[in-house]
Amino acid sequence: MRGAGGYNIVGKTIYVYGVVDNKRVRLSTNKEANSLNINWIKKNYQQVLLNLIAEKNNSQIFSLNLIDFAEEVLEITKSKRNKHSQKDYLSKLENYIKPFFKSYTLKDIKAFDIERWQAQLLMKYSTVTVKKTRCILNLVLEKAVANDMITKNPVKYSDTIKVIHTKQIPYSLREMKSILKNSKGWLNVFLNLAFSTGLRTGELMALKWEDFDLDRSVLYLKRSISKGKITDVQTSSTTKNHYRLVILPKFVVNILKEYYFQSSNVWLFPSRLGKPYTESKSIVRYFKPLLKSLNIEYKTLYATRHTYISLMRNNGVSADIVTEIVGHSKEIEDKHYLTESINMHKVNTINDVFEKLGHS
Repeated sequence: MRGAGGYNIVGKTIYVYGVVDNKRVRLSTNKEANSLNINWIKKNYQQVLLNLIAEKNNSQIFSLNLIDFAEEVLEITKSKRNKHSQKDYLSKLENYIKPFFKSYTLKDIKAFDIERWQAQLLMKYSTVTVKKTRCILNLVLEKAVANDMITKNPVKYSDTIKVIHTKQIPYSLREMKSILKNSKGWLNVFLNLAFSTGLRTGELMALKWEDFDLDRSVLYLKRSISKGKITDVQTSSTTKNHYRLVILPKFVVNILKEYYFQSSNVWLFPSRLGKPYTESKSIVRYFKPLLKSLNIEYKTLYATRHTYISLMRNNGVSADIVTEIVGHSKEIEDKHYLTESINMHKVNTINDVFEKLGHS
């Protein structure tokens, strides 16, 4: 603050004025012009003016619309996410956060508001979806705290969400054998891989022949397809471990070798356009009629993964090995590329299971 400054009286109220950042400013102190107040302002008008300016600036910050601020935060932090994740964040902001908080300012939102909002969402959506959306709101409000826009993050003071996973029912051994016996062509190869490796549907759809080393009975998983997009799993930000080595049982290697000579495409399962299927529903369209003809209840295509895990665990394969093979988390990524002897132990372990089940 520099230049001439002081105070004056308008009506019965004291005003202070001065030049701040090359701008002349005059603000009301909201104090009555009595002798006591006038004497105090006369000595402290500069500090009073600066305090009033700070309060005004803070008031403007606190009155920022929550959604406007959230959009700005997601924009400036988008480099930390891939394009698919950014699109998902913006979608959740628009569809799950904005309808409830569209009229809220940063200073308005309280922990109780967070809890009411969560309760409303949980009436329509899964705990997983609501928790992911809560994380987005938490990111936004943490930025507000870090920039001194609010003093504390109300998300941290609200009740947390316990994720409830719906129990997935796998196909039975009898059902699996019937499915594999009666499926034909590329669908038979797809399902044999699904039931014998535990691959996710998106991982199966994204397979190329170059990913396989059939002489070593392994598959190097390099990509996945989700919501129509092919993702290079080495650079993916997802917590799922798509980038891993997958062991192929002997009987599947034989099926793949035969299938290879019938294939003329770089993709294992190309559509009629010569490109991979980008939606699981495209595979389900062939899978459901097969199940109906066999009088087998449809339990989702993804349930083939749960069938594989059940088969491995029920036949004595350790949870650690199963976890590594199916890629439950990036935390165990380094365990996949092990020594040749350990890999052979895994290969033998997997083959032993399927030999017991009648696949050799």
